[in-house]
Amino acid sequence: MRLLNNVAMMLAFFFTVTVNTSRAAQVLQVNVNLNTIVVIITVIALLLAFFFLMGGVKYVTPENVLDTEIRKNLYDYIDGYPGSHLREIARELDLKPSNAAWHLRKLEQTNLIRSRAIGGKKVYYLVEGGIEAKQRAVADSILRNKNARDIMSYLSEHPGKHLLEIAHALNINHHVVKWHINKLYEAELIEGDTTNSAYPIYYPTEIGRQFMVNYSEYLETTVGKAA
Repeated sequence: MRLLNNVAMMLAFFFTVTVNTSRAAQVLQVNVNLNTIVVIITVIALLLAFFFLMGGVKYVTPENVLDTEIRKNLYDYIDGYPGSHLREIARELDLKPSNAAWHLRKLEQTNLIRSRAIGGKKVYYLVEGGIEAKQRAVADSILRNKNARDIMSYLSEHPGKHLLEIAHALNINHHVVKWHINKLYEAELIEGDTTNSAYPIYYPTEIGRQFMVNYSEYLETTVGKAA
């Protein structure tokens, strides 16, 4: 009987110790969790304060978007070279393409520049110039390609030629000529006479002639811009 009492007392003691230890562990765990939360909140608050004080968190608006030197340089470059594509811009301004793309997106979001896909590449131009700026950007982008320029020059000197005549005269594959003809037509640099649907003939438009003159002058004064 005495042995049973001793065993019962030992079990009771063990149970009491276990319960107390479990409660202590729970209290410790709660304290640890609270301390962790406090530390995280403190770190976040310090980071937010740092960014606000240093100007890191700043809503981009049309009024302040050009306050950043990179975006000002991008805007000025596109003003001077409308129709430039991303990699060209990044290369000329010594920027990573991803960095240039991020800042160009901010300029688009604030309605200072616009972009358009030409020949599989996105090209940029200023909103300020309206439809004329858009036409110039598209024309410049297309005429950077030597084949497109050769086709425009040939049609300027020999208007009214059909696709195969152009391909033969310039020694360019007719599929390549057709691709450029479609781009030039889309940009309103040339127009076509489809009276004979089998062999439509093409003429440079007045806009096309003017852009060719402007672009030729541009090439004479700028090295390394021709495609």
